[in-house]
Amino acid sequence: MARKFFNQKVKGSSNKSLVAYIIVGVCILLVFVCIIMIVLFSNRKPDNATIEIRDVVTVEINSEIPDKTLFFSELQNVKEDEIDVSFAEADLTKVGEYPIEIKLRGETYESKLAVVDTQAPNLMAKNYSVAVGGTYEANDFVESCSDNSGEDCIIEFYTLGMDQEGTTIDYGSYTEEGTYTVQIIAKDSSGNATTATSARLTIGESGEIQIPTSCNYGNSEYDSSQYILGVNVTQNGCALDLNLYQDEKVTAPAYALADADTERLQKEISKLNINENLKRNLYRLVTPVLNTAGTGIVGYTVHMELAIEYEDGHEEVVASYYINTEGKRIYSVNTYNLAQ
Repeated sequence: MARKFFNQKVKGSSNKSLVAYIIVGVCILLVFVCIIMIVLFSNRKPDNATIEIRDVVTVEINSEIPDKTLFFSELQNVKEDEIDVSFAEADLTKVGEYPIEIKLRGETYESKLAVVDTQAPNLMAKNYSVAVGGTYEANDFVESCSDNSGEDCIIEFYTLGMDQEGTTIDYGSYTEEGTYTVQIIAKDSSGNATTATSARLTIGESGEIQIPTSCNYGNSEYDSSQYILGVNVTQNGCALDLNLYQDEKVTAPAYALADADTERLQKEISKLNINENLKRNLYRLVTPVLNTAGTGIVGYTVHMELAIEYEDGHEEVVASYYINTEGKRIYSVNTYNLAQ
């Protein structure tokens, strides 16, 4: 009996060990299956993920590398750390368009990075003197000038200045003894230009500025509390003939300012994460400003307004501003924090 009991005990112990081995084996198998499933599903694009790549992303020259999510017009149910963007071929110090490679969940996408220059140089003018018979050029009136591109500024005399009668002034043609007001502008290689900046030219020993003894159409005073002047067309403190307010030569600086800002705004919009299917409407308004007496033209206001039109037809104004004579934007609405 003792032997029989012993044998039964040994046999029972062997069965339990076998069961334990089976359980351990099943657990190990389940772990491997789970690992395989995790790997497979991690590389699988979920059915509810939305991935739409932008054709191009625009950045300012010498700026920092943009956030990688900007290369997506639509991106939902995707983690940022899953996105790998290569900027190997991009040079943010040079204007141009560079190919960008984007890898996400085993797929490779292509986009472009456009490096642009939309900012005008920073110009500070100075006065200049020459002897009678001497010569001068636009660069002589530059105290300092710098551009965000790092390139040298291109300095020119302003070519759209006019006298009281609307006649174009050639600021590089003064030869007689006297002191004159000249205007210069600075450009960069991308075509961005400053507004006209005034300086004083003295020829010979005279120290008095050659200005009219009277203003035919009134002085340059206007209601600055009501208007934000974008372009000043006065000369030597005098307003221009009121009848010139629609003259193409007189209005040209205002429309040039509006055109330059339109191009700048279009580049800035391309950086924003706005649904590409939505329509963007840009409204521009150039308005003449009269002097306080109402007898002459002082300049023009330039108002810009950007609105997003939704599928139901209603619009949302996301940017509304005036441009002042320094080229800066004075916002009343700036939903996307656009630059000044």
